[in-house]
Amino acid sequence: MLNQPINLLPQLLTSLFLLASTAAYAISSDVEKPVMIESDSVVFNKEAGTAVYAGNVEIKQGTLSIRASRIEISAPENEIQTIKATGSPVNFQQTMDSGKQALGRAKNVQYFVTQKKLVLEGDASLSQDRDNFASNRIEYSTANGELKAGGQATTPGEKPGRVRAIFYPTNKAQ
Repeated sequence: MLNQPINLLPQLLTSLFLLASTAAYAISSDVEKPVMIESDSVVFNKEAGTAVYAGNVEIKQGTLSIRASRIEISAPENEIQTIKATGSPVNFQQTMDSGKQALGRAKNVQYFVTQKKLVLEGDASLSQDRDNFASNRIEYSTANGELKAGGQATTPGEKPGRVRAIFYPTNKAQ
């Protein structure tokens, strides 16, 4: 239980950055670097299969950096089911092989491992260089690369959010 959540977090969070650009990837050597997690507190419950990092949570691995108020990992019977990060907001960044910075943020970030689904909720945004993708809710399937955004309110009484995408051309007219 103790090693599995730590080993899966970098893979999950690297997936976040692939959303910003299909042509750019996180620095390959990042997955070989040690994962460092700091928080004000941590509670592991081996029997329940849970780990909760709370208070100023910082995760670093190579160029990957994540900041959240709280990260909860659910791994009953040593099989990771969900990873949930919450904050005001959750911030993450990583350098791509291209040298560009990928940045993301949302109030809540959840990864459903068995469904291979990543959900960013509450003022969610992903950006790389000047390109930006934003919505109240962004869902991404790590299995098939499908991205869905907008259409759902994240809190009761809130209007569904619109999707905003800004992409700058990479091919200049000759």
